[in-house]
Parts: sequence; structure tokens; C-alpha cells
Amino acid sequence: MSRYMVNGRRGFSLIEVVIAVIVLAIAVPPVLGLLDNSAANRADAVNTTRATILASAVLEGIFADVASTDENLGMAALNDANVYLNTPTTGFISRMSIATSIYGKYGFSYTVEISGLVSADGTVSAQADENVFRVVTVRVVYPSAVGADMSLPVSLMVTEL
Repeated sequence: MSRYMVNGRRGFSLIEVVIAVIVLAIAVPPVLGLLDNSAANRADAVNTTRATILASAVLEGIFADVASTDENLGMAALNDANVYLNTPTTGFISRMSIATSIYGKYGFSYTVEISGLVSADGTVSAQADENVFRVVTVRVVYPSAVGADMSLPVSLMVTEL
């Protein structure tokens, strides 16, 4: 771009300034849109990590209960999933509330599903003595920065030790 001399000073012409403003007006909005998308994607990645930590904590608690020698726990406690999970004060969800309540403040929730007895491959075997496992699935639902809530299911097979 040429510079014009006015009173011994160099400067830009009006047309050069207008062209620069137009170029910036065209280039800046898409760049800002990319920054907005990357911030939302980062927030979703952080929430997915938090959901994984919550699911792991819940599964570790269930695994500890299955391994427990307490007469009210152990593998037999999973026979009636509703009682095991939902009994006031002594049910699993009540006992875990101290560790999981902070997640609720941020829109996280979880559910636990406990299957019937299955074999090592996760299916019900025709031979009853092979059905010694249960599949425990924790499904964490959490907010997304870009739209509808996200869901993270994590499963674990447990058996009596």
C-alpha cells in the first residue's frame, strides 16, 4: 500500500483504512465462533471427566460392599437391588450421598442397575452353576455446554470372592 505525504507526514489513505476494516469485519466473527465452540467442547470434556469420576466412585462403593464380610452386605445383598439401593439410611444411595451430593449441585445425577445372575460372558448360561456374576451399571447423566444432557454408562461385573 502506498503512503501519501501530507505536511511531511506519512499516513494511510481512506480507502486503505476502509479495506482493512472490511477485512477485519469478515475475518473476526468466524474466529470468535471457533473460540466459543472450543470453550464449550472443553467444558464438555471436563464434565465427562467428572462423570467418569462419579461413576467410578459409585462402582468402587458397590465393589467394596460385595467384598464385605458384613452380614448385611456381600454378594447376597445384590439379590434384591431395590432394598440394597434404596433403603433409607442404610441403602447404598443413602450411604453414598456424602460423596455424591456435590455432583448434584452441578446438575449430575446417577442411577444404578444390577442384573440378575449371569455367566462370565455376561449372558445367562443354561448351566446354573456358571451364573455367578452380576453386571452392575452406573449411568451418569450430566449437563452439556452445547445442548441436551449427556449420559455416561459404566459397567462392572462382580461375583462373590
